[in-house]
Amino acid sequence: MKKTLVTQFVFAAMMFSLAGGVYAQLTRNFPPDSKLGELTAINYPTVEISGQTLRLAPGGQIRNQNNLIIMPTMVTEAGAIRYQMEFTGNVHRIWLLTPEEVVRAREEEKNKPKPKQ
Repeated sequence: MKKTLVTQFVFAAMMFSLAGGVYAQLTRNFPPDSKLGELTAINYPTVEISGQTLRLAPGGQIRNQNNLIIMPTMVTEAGAIRYQMEFTGNVHRIWLLTPEEVVRAREEEKNKPKPKQ
């Protein structure tokens, strides 16, 4: 009985360690209406993005580079972000970007079709 329990525990530990490597290779997909911006300051409930002072929506989320939800006070450095606005004009979601995501987002911004005037 004890041997079976130990074997199951070892097997579970191996599976969890393998799953961590797979998770690290996943790329985040951002909503099509999200925008690239530069986060310069957070003074909850306001955020400064690309020179604009905006309000974080009630229930708004900030996700770090590991896609974990973090509190506004945990954002310690400014940098490139993707953000999504709410219909009320408040910021709904903020994603802090990894260096690879910054490169990809800038390429996407260059390749976006220009709106017709």
